[in-house]
Amino acid sequence: MQSRNQVIDDVARLVTNALGLAQNASGEIENAVMSLLDRYLAERGLVTREEFEASQLSLEKALTEINELRKSLEEFQKDPKTNARSKKIKKPSSGEESF
Repeated sequence: MQSRNQVIDDVARLVTNALGLAQNASGEIENAVMSLLDRYLAERGLVTREEFEASQLSLEKALTEINELRKSLEEFQKDPKTNARSKKIKKPSSGEESF
């Protein structure tokens, strides 16, 4: 009877080890596939959803700033003398470039 329990224990141990190896292998396969997919997408110039959303946010901020600057420029162009006195625009010194 003892030998029969030993055989069952050995078989159970083998099955447990095999399942552990299968889980490790599936994790390795998943990592390899994800790596290949990431490389494939990067080669084609595609980005992840997170990168796309971050780019969209940066674009929205830049567009807002451009619109604010455009409004300021329009106000300045309407009456540059009044705006120069009221805002005290600093003129660049001889060593600085103006754009």
